[in-house]
Amino acid sequence: MADKNFEVQQLLKAYRKGVISDELLERQMNEIIAGADGYDAVPNVFANRGDGAKMAQQRLSKTPQSESMVFTIPPNFSNDRENSHRGDQLIYVIEGKATCRVSGKECEIKAGDFVTIPAGAPHTLRTGADKLFALTVFAPPER
Repeated sequence: MADKNFEVQQLLKAYRKGVISDELLERQMNEIIAGADGYDAVPNVFANRGDGAKMAQQRLSKTPQSESMVFTIPPNFSNDRENSHRGDQLIYVIEGKATCRVSGKECEIKAGDFVTIPAGAPHTLRTGADKLFALTVFAPPER
């Protein structure tokens, strides 16, 4: 970590002196912060939205304690096979609607809703006429 701190300090010195541009500072900071895992330091959720024609997911970041991703579920998607995870899963609905079943209880979810799925709880999502676009966090990471 000391090497990264030194790199950041040198980068900020060069920026303050006007030696590097805003764009170069942002690009190099992203490289330093993202490191070897290849993720953007600040990923744009909407840039990773699926078109809704098929199921899509995109990992945004992963640390030893959590993993975040976005997913898009197409309209009229139904999956009777329930999932479960070794850690908690948190879902924030950004766009669309779905029926969420967690441990046998169903509820309708829509944009702005936040769903907490406890570790080990069987769950599934089903869409109607609308696609669903959501952000999810697994704690600890799934993979």
